[in-house]
Amino acid sequence: MAEAIIMPELGQTVSGGTIAAWLVEEGASVEMGDPLLSVETDKTELEVESVAEGVLLKQVFPAGSEVESGTVIAYVGEAGDDVPS
Repeated sequence: MAEAIIMPELGQTVSGGTIAAWLVEEGASVEMGDPLLSVETDKTELEVESVAEGVLLKQVFPAGSEVESGTVIAYVGEAGDDVPS
């Protein structure tokens, strides 16, 4: 079953951030803790890590997208797992 990767809370006064770059392509293998993407706010840049091991099944938003905290941004699971469209 695919595991959702969520845009993290980025600060008390920040409601989201911009996906600066994907560090892993769809279809690539990842381990728990591997950085998947970098996110920028007006004050900082950070990497979002995988919370599961498997394959990056889907990048929900492209680089450059502004995304609210708590939003699903990617799915990691086993090859062939279903992910929402």
